[in-house]
Amino acid sequence: MNIFTKKIFKKLQEFLFCITVFLLMFLCGPVWSEPEGPLKLPKVEGSKSFDLEISQINSLAIKKYQQGLFENAAENFKKALTLAQQLRDPSQGILHFNLSLSLHKSGNHEEATEQFYAAQRFARGNPKILESELLKMHACGFNPSISCEKKVPLSMNIEGSH
Repeated sequence: MNIFTKKIFKKLQEFLFCITVFLLMFLCGPVWSEPEGPLKLPKVEGSKSFDLEISQINSLAIKKYQQGLFENAAENFKKALTLAQQLRDPSQGILHFNLSLSLHKSGNHEEATEQFYAAQRFARGNPKILESELLKMHACGFNPSISCEKKVPLSMNIEGSH
């Protein structure tokens, strides 16, 4: 092989390597998926419409959450949840879920677990709530009768849970 052919062969190898890496990244997307975050309220669910004030408070809380102000976000999610409970608004599952995420991020795992259970109860079939990995980890991390598929971080365990 002459020098020119060797250079072309080397470039072809580099190109194939890059394509392989890209395809692996693309096919393994769920491994690098985004962490769970708070949910926005839909405008309408079935025949029920969501209260505008609750939606605005939820949006404000989401902004606080995204800024890393998890305790402030939790306070706002609690306000929205109280209002939703008073009005029997269909947003309760989403609000419990959002509150549980904020409590989790704040390190308040016991209360987060209670809110995850409430979110599950009021989920109204919402797959983002029902299939939440954090919800599952909290459920098995605090209930020894539930077996965990994944290892729960020590920071989420409380005395007597495992």
